[in-house]
Amino acid sequence: MATDIWRKAKYRLVTSGTILVIGLGLSSTYFNIANRALSNKLIAFIGIIIFVSFSILFLRLLTATVNQVIANRRLGIGRAAAIQFILRIIGYLIIILTTLALLNISVAKLLLGGAIIGIVLGVAAQQSLVNFFASIVLIITHPYRVGEEVTIISGALGGKYQGVITDIGLTHTRLKQLDGQEVYMPNSTVLAGSAIIPNRFPNKNIDD
Repeated sequence: MATDIWRKAKYRLVTSGTILVIGLGLSSTYFNIANRALSNKLIAFIGIIIFVSFSILFLRLLTATVNQVIANRRLGIGRAAAIQFILRIIGYLIIILTTLALLNISVAKLLLGGAIIGIVLGVAAQQSLVNFFASIVLIITHPYRVGEEVTIISGALGGKYQGVITDIGLTHTRLKQLDGQEVYMPNSTVLAGSAIIPNRFPNKNIDD
């Protein structure tokens, strides 16, 4: 299944990747825009536009394909979305930094301003960020997976929960209990103060 997904996306990835490299080559050839003739500046700007446009297209195609592969391996829609989100953030940062370098814009000043803004936003959204980074740890360590029956014991969550994991999101894990009730548990709380006991029933039907 994963091979079929990559095969379907291969031609679009190769095409967009080739064009973005051509755009990068055009812009880097006329790298020092300020000291070039008008015609050279125009070629460089066209190269930058091509690079940015097809870099974004390539990134979206790549992350969407990775998302499908992960989801088809029963790792959950939430986990696939989390990995896709992280890859896109990294990809967009690379595209932005490369574009600024091609335009001869000082990255240091922008990074300083971004750091200050990041600190302010980090303080304001502290709890959400804690849950987000906890979800990354859960993605890497995967103490449980979607479709698996587990018992979670946590004083912070109010006791013992037993059921089937139905989704692992960016901030919460969703558990369908044996009585049919669904519980949304913050990932940070699950990671920091819970005992997780897998019951090892990966084929249990979560829709029963």
